[in-house]
Amino acid sequence: MIKDLEFATPESQGIRSEDILEFINRLAYRKMNLHSFLMARNGKIIAEGYVKPFHKDFEHRLYSASKTFVAMAVGLMVTEGKVKVTDKIADYLQNYIDNPLDRWTQDMTIEDCMMMSAPMFPDRDNPAKDPNLRCYNLLNHTKGVYPGGTLFCYNKAPDLVCAAIKNITGKEFIDYLRPVFDAIGISKDIWCVKTKEDYCWGGSGIVCTLRDYAKMGEFVLNLGCVNGKQLIDRDYMEKATTTRICTLNSNFYDPLSNCGYGYYTWITPDAFAFRGMGTQQCFGFRDKDFLFVCQADTQTTSDNTSAWVYDCVKHLVYDRIGRKKKEGKAYLQLQEALQNLQPPMYGRPHAAYEQEINGKTYMVKPGNPMGWKNFRFDFDPNGSEGTLTYENSRGIKKISFGIGRLKQGKFPETHYYDKQLTIPGNREQDCTAVCEWVEDQKLLLRVYVIDHSMGNLFATFSFVGNEVGLSFRKTAEYFMDDYQGDTSGYLAQE
Repeated sequence: MIKDLEFATPESQGIRSEDILEFINRLAYRKMNLHSFLMARNGKIIAEGYVKPFHKDFEHRLYSASKTFVAMAVGLMVTEGKVKVTDKIADYLQNYIDNPLDRWTQDMTIEDCMMMSAPMFPDRDNPAKDPNLRCYNLLNHTKGVYPGGTLFCYNKAPDLVCAAIKNITGKEFIDYLRPVFDAIGISKDIWCVKTKEDYCWGGSGIVCTLRDYAKMGEFVLNLGCVNGKQLIDRDYMEKATTTRICTLNSNFYDPLSNCGYGYYTWITPDAFAFRGMGTQQCFGFRDKDFLFVCQADTQTTSDNTSAWVYDCVKHLVYDRIGRKKKEGKAYLQLQEALQNLQPPMYGRPHAAYEQEINGKTYMVKPGNPMGWKNFRFDFDPNGSEGTLTYENSRGIKKISFGIGRLKQGKFPETHYYDKQLTIPGNREQDCTAVCEWVEDQKLLLRVYVIDHSMGNLFATFSFVGNEVGLSFRKTAEYFMDDYQGDTSGYLAQE
């Protein structure tokens, strides 16, 4: 089992090394910002790889893939007779309710919430109230607009379930699952970001290693059975991983998001899937006992990367299971590739114009969205790294970057949340950064926050004469908002 970290060659499990190599090459061709991935068959790990600086002990945010862990906690409560999925969830949340509930909200069940068919659409937080009181606002300032269980709507209902689990068991859902975690070998270091209301944010907040993620995937793949012992009711597990509600609602179709939803689990024609923002994926193909998990930061304003990764896994590996070939050159090439996974690069490491801007200060147009006053690039003589120094409303900041490679460092802001939503972490967060010339006089700075939260910044500096255009695009949830916008600047007089 994955719990015991059993490794095997792909060929011994009916999978060709060539097919996994092709998968890796497709990722590189698409410049996929994957951080790590693992493939397993019959409980044995056949491929595991990490892009530096990531490694087997790195704790990575799962975002919405956290929801499936919440479904497992509900399954454990069902197994222990603490609840039924048909129970009205409001009955367990009286401490959050100030006003009489409308009929559909009052009748909403635990199952409605886990099927993402809670009747509260759209989320209409009362602007007079604190929008960070997620559970309170859902119950007091959102009206049901259809009967629960009838329509799929991806909303904040997991907050209700997490709060209810804490009320019912006296424990956070992640602590309540500890006996299951121990049985499948999940580290005691797994944890979860909390909400302002002080319950674990199971909708988005779990932080764990890739292997811990894979162990939960195998547990679900085996329908809650570990070494012959059924830890969570099998009937519940079957319902959780089969279609409970239709998710097709537009002319856009992909097999990962439009083929149904179970209990906080996506259903495809061939597999179940945990899915988190930025491609935190787990695919379980039960008919062939095949598991794929990955962690990444592919966040964009229009992200269809998750569906693309699923297609690659299915067509390049899953569909080819059973094609026989002996271990040989391809297996050795695969091992080398797994040890040398590279992050995507977009431009040239150097350009002649580098010396034109090196060490020179540029003033930034006042009133710009980022609050910048000035900036300067300094490139080291060895040509392998450099520093961006800039001044914003919070003072002088520095970002160290690699040239032609990602360099690990710190993102120079301390006011972003850390272990609890809305609460400043008062520390700089880990990041990687790289500078590349994408045109002769256009410099792209990419910064990736790789901490308890994941986020990325693409900052473009386009130089012409003594002027410069700046374009900042960030993709991060609830932080880095002050690194977004467009403006201009000019070379300061020396």
